[in-house]
Amino acid sequence: MCHPCRWFLAVVVAFQAADAPAATPAAAPDWHVAPDGDDANPGTQDRPFATLERARDAAREHDRTGDGYATIRLAPGIHRRTTALVLEARDSRLVIRGPADRSARIHAGRTIDAGMMEPVGAGPMAERIDPAARGRVVAIDLAAVGLGKAARPPDIYQDGGGLPELYADDRPLPLARWPNDTPATISRVVDKGTWHGPAAGRRGGSFIAREDRVGRWNVAEGVWLEGYWRVPWDPSTIRVAAIDPTTRRIDLSAAINNGIGSKYAPAGELGDGKEPWSAVNLPEEIDREGEWCLHHATGRLYLWPPEGVHELYVATLAEPVVRVTDATLVALQNLLIEGGLGDGVSISGGRKNVVVGCTVRNLGGNGVVVRGGRDHAVRSCDIHGLGDGGVRISGGDRGKLESCGHAAVNNDIHDIGRRRKTYAAAIHLGEPNRDDLPAVGCRVAHNFLHDLPHAAVLYTGNDNLLELNEVCRVALTSADVGAFYTSFDWTSRGNVLRHNFVHDCPRANAFYMDDGDSGDTVEGNVVVRAAAGVFLGGGHDNVVRHNVVVDCPIAYHVDARGVDRGYQTNATLRQRLASAHPDRSPWKDRHPALAALLDTNTDASRPRGVVISGNVAVRCPKPLRTSARQGDLAGCTLADNLDLAAGTGANDPKFAAPAELDFTVRRGSPIFRKIADFPEIPFAEIGLQRDAYRTTLPARSTRATPAAATPEADASQRDIDASNRAAADPR
Repeated sequence: MCHPCRWFLAVVVAFQAADAPAATPAAAPDWHVAPDGDDANPGTQDRPFATLERARDAAREHDRTGDGYATIRLAPGIHRRTTALVLEARDSRLVIRGPADRSARIHAGRTIDAGMMEPVGAGPMAERIDPAARGRVVAIDLAAVGLGKAARPPDIYQDGGGLPELYADDRPLPLARWPNDTPATISRVVDKGTWHGPAAGRRGGSFIAREDRVGRWNVAEGVWLEGYWRVPWDPSTIRVAAIDPTTRRIDLSAAINNGIGSKYAPAGELGDGKEPWSAVNLPEEIDREGEWCLHHATGRLYLWPPEGVHELYVATLAEPVVRVTDATLVALQNLLIEGGLGDGVSISGGRKNVVVGCTVRNLGGNGVVVRGGRDHAVRSCDIHGLGDGGVRISGGDRGKLESCGHAAVNNDIHDIGRRRKTYAAAIHLGEPNRDDLPAVGCRVAHNFLHDLPHAAVLYTGNDNLLELNEVCRVALTSADVGAFYTSFDWTSRGNVLRHNFVHDCPRANAFYMDDGDSGDTVEGNVVVRAAAGVFLGGGHDNVVRHNVVVDCPIAYHVDARGVDRGYQTNATLRQRLASAHPDRSPWKDRHPALAALLDTNTDASRPRGVVISGNVAVRCPKPLRTSARQGDLAGCTLADNLDLAAGTGANDPKFAAPAELDFTVRRGSPIFRKIADFPEIPFAEIGLQRDAYRTTLPARSTRATPAAATPEADASQRDIDASNRAAADPR
């Protein structure tokens, strides 16, 4: 390895923990940037630059060929952005570093000061304001903030609809909604809508609301309803076409796939009367301190300002705050990145770029997005308060099964998915059905992923290692999902999920290989208080061994749903299979069982090669549940699993300290006696670890807090058992 590579990896601790950050060599040039600096200065500590661009350009002028490198040091304070900071190939071998306490804030928000706030006096708008808020709501002209007139949201959206975000003292303020806490529910579905055929012939659904309040909303100016209209993993916000205040009938302007009304409604019914929905972004529904809405007709933002606020800002920057393209050995270190409406950091192409020891928060998009390149890493970062997902990683070559070497290690990720409430995971590996965004050879390790609306890890691709992560309190506003979730691909093989600890996720299966997903290994994991431990939905060659599942309704599940759902002739599964060329190297060498599925005479609808063996269930009413007709699971090995039903006496698993979330299996446990080859699970190594950039760890008492009961979760709780019962339902 060349000298600059050795130095860079030591400084940023990209791929393995270090006891302390290495000192920067004395010859390395430094440039300093401070909020009160001046770009006419020389960029020294005493006379710093004002902008990152000036420091970047100074670094570009420095000769960094051979062993050259450079450091930009940010002083504490707010470093404001109105555009992305762009780093390119010519910016390689560059460290942008803040103080160890992360007090250098790269901030993309637009400040709103008191002079921009006008009281809402007498007039039509004042009359529309809720009586509880009258005299308290202020209007803010978007043009005065430099934002212009915001675009009207589309008729249907799942990602915030282009609305800005508003923050007070670094916490997001809630968009006005009704009801405030518990969502409303549909009284009766009148019309599911028409969703097939030419766009001109499609029609949104119609339903009867329960409350007369719906008649007060101004449909002409625009009313949008957010709801889980059919299933608990697919919310949409839809514009209202009409409201009849007499009958409380609401007609929606856009259709959703398969129409509104719960999928799990009784036979013959259009819905079950429990579908949750809320009205959002209406001035009439500002009735609590901190709530706000954007009124498109007037180009004004209406807000009930919270008391004692020092800083109020709005996020509108749609591009990433920092964009790194085709660079090598760039490090973002000890920074606080915040305030944009898009992503925090985007890395594409290049090699060995890292985001390390940073806080990434209060963004409308994702925290860090990595696409392509080799050996990039996100390490020891705190990522939270996001509209979309935490870390999204793709890279590698699926055709050649070549690894990208990307890593997400030792990150604390929580409270995300504020705008996109499902499929906005703490960590994404690859993008389903996107051959241009694969995930091959990524590592996700030692992360703490918690308090999430949907999944903790969504993954696809090949040869990814997901190990030593702690996950709790997921699926808070959704259901029928996994803490670790993948679906619908026979070729997504070679992924290993081992030594993870999933706990307190009553609305999620811990490990969920849904709808035929195949070829994963799930071993040595500990699951406590989840909907199910490991849930295999009709796929092939999944191996489940040496796991411990405690206090779950279902410990291990396998079904043959492919028989009823027509996997044998499914065009998507077969197209994906053919595109991998499993009869050619390297696929035929690495995954020989896959080539047999090419033969249309082979019954690919029935799972084959599945192994569930050597696992433990403790106090699980259903230690091993199967859902299949006789003979459909003949190609599976389901044997030698241990059921410690009572969990006491001779069946006491002898966990070290379960009340303190220590599920180390002690010597003398019947697990080791009854399963001869059961290995020791390295429980103490699971989750966040101390390193140079993470010197303290979350208290166990915080980690053990039960999953909060949210209104959406309460509304979707009914769907868990229904969706499990429907495991073989082809609808």
